[in-house]
Amino acid sequence: MYPSSLARRAIAVTALCAIVAPLAVQAQAFPAKPVRIVVPFPAGGSFDVTARILAQRMQTAFGQNVVVENRPGGGTVIGTEYVFRQPADGYSVLMIGPSFTSHAVLRSRLPFDTDRDFKAVSQVIGLTMGVAVNASLPAKNMREFIALARARPGDISCGSSGPGTSHHLLIEAMRLAGKVDIVHTPFQGAAHAVPAAVGGHITALFLNVSDMAPFVKSGKLRLLAVTSQQREDGFPDVPTARETGHPEIEAINWSGFVVHSTTPANAIARLNAETVKALNMPEVRELLRNIAIVPTPTTPDEFAALIKSDGDRYRRIIRDANVRIE
Repeated sequence: MYPSSLARRAIAVTALCAIVAPLAVQAQAFPAKPVRIVVPFPAGGSFDVTARILAQRMQTAFGQNVVVENRPGGGTVIGTEYVFRQPADGYSVLMIGPSFTSHAVLRSRLPFDTDRDFKAVSQVIGLTMGVAVNASLPAKNMREFIALARARPGDISCGSSGPGTSHHLLIEAMRLAGKVDIVHTPFQGAAHAVPAAVGGHITALFLNVSDMAPFVKSGKLRLLAVTSQQREDGFPDVPTARETGHPEIEAINWSGFVVHSTTPANAIARLNAETVKALNMPEVRELLRNIAIVPTPTTPDEFAALIKSDGDRYRRIIRDANVRIE
């Protein structure tokens, strides 16, 4: 027996709903549930502090919880792999730095491809880096520091925030240009490296100025040079790297947000819009500038271009200095 016309209409409506419902879910306003910002560094560093400042503002805009989750280790590989293995829906956001660009060169058999598997959302901040030493070291400037390293080959240790980070690779560039034997000493983030230098367990640091600033101001560390093109407002007496004769370490550290490459476009657009909006808030800009961090919101394409250009630079350093971490 054939169904009646009324029954046929009911069947048709049910079938149409079955088709439309998934499309409606896809078009649903993002986000519809909590968002995680995964920071592949320990709590307390510049990236972590920035992520938490932004999470508070984005949470208000989204009407959903925005949780910062620290997953340090492996030179940021642990946190990166974690986000890579999450659903590609925009609800797991990875905060990256320049080390993101060097993974493929420094490490073999990675489970992800940073070029293929991730898509840029926005740059977040720019950070001036610097070379600092324990205040008890006799070196008062970069010239004396390099001379000391030449006189004591293999005896001068310089801490970084981890293997493969911009700090590490710029130490290698400095070693190469200065023809000195400085021992790179990696830590899991600045929060561990700074106390080691303050306590005299290592000789020097190559880190973000913002992470070292309190100890420089208290006299426990001596800042020898900054990596920015201009002198830092907070330390006007400290010369730039180029002024000290070390243009090879002139650079700005940065962080930004990426997501899985197959994340829906509407999710990426919303994440970008709210990141940019939060970074342009006067109170956020003031909070960040007070700790020597420069807000640098961008479009996804602008951030993707930065990732590529810095990636090319750090890959050259890895090749020229024959850097190995495995």
